[in-house]
Amino acid sequence: MYFRQGMITRPSRAALHAHQRACRACHVCVDQQILPEANPTFEGSSGAPFFLVGQAPGPAERVTRRPFSGRAGKELDRWMLRAGFEDAAEFRRMTYITSLMRCFPGRNATNSGDLRPPAAAIANCAHWLDAELRMLEPRVIIPVGQMAITRFLGAGSLEDRVGRSFGKKPVMVPLPHPSGQSRWLNETENRERLSRALRVIGRLRAEHAKIAGQLRATKG
Repeated sequence: MYFRQGMITRPSRAALHAHQRACRACHVCVDQQILPEANPTFEGSSGAPFFLVGQAPGPAERVTRRPFSGRAGKELDRWMLRAGFEDAAEFRRMTYITSLMRCFPGRNATNSGDLRPPAAAIANCAHWLDAELRMLEPRVIIPVGQMAITRFLGAGSLEDRVGRSFGKKPVMVPLPHPSGQSRWLNETENRERLSRALRVIGRLRAEHAKIAGQLRATKG
C-alpha cells in the first residue's frame, strides 16, 4: 500500500540522478539467480507531475531500455493523446515511468507471453519505487495493470477501479494494461471505464498546465 507524503524534503536533481545510476547498476536478482541478466528500465526526471507504474518491462524494453517502447507502449501513447496530451513526447516529458519489477522477467515456456514477475524480484525492487515516490512526490499516480493497481490500492477488480480516481495528494488513476493480449477491453462497459479514466487524467493534466502557466506569469 502507499505511504504518507511530505515526510522527506524533495531532493536535488543530482540526488535523483544518483539514485537512477544506482538502480541501473543493480544486479541483485542476478546474484540471487532470480534472473539471468539485469536490465533495469525506467525513465523520467525531477518535477514530473505524473508517475506511471507498470508491471515489468517486456522484450522490447529489454533492448531499448526505455519503458513502454513496444506495442503496448504505442497503445499507451494513443491513450494519452485521447486524454489530452499534445503528443507522446509531452506525455513522457511530464511523466516518470517505471514498474514494480525493473528488469524483463523473461518469456514463458510456450513463448506466448512474458513471465509473471516473481514476488522475490518485486520485493527486491520495492525500495527503488518507494524512494522515487518520496523524492518526486508526484501529483498523480497512474498504476497500469492489476498488479500495479493492487500495489497501491489493495485487492480489487479492474471493474471497480478503472474509471475512478482515488485520493487527493496524490490522486491515483488506475488503468488497465494496454497489452494486446488483454481481453478486458473487449467488453463495451470496460472500454467506457477506460474512457472515463482518460478523461480524469486529461482534467488533471489541464489543471497542472493552468497552475504551471500561472507560476510562469508570476515569475515573468
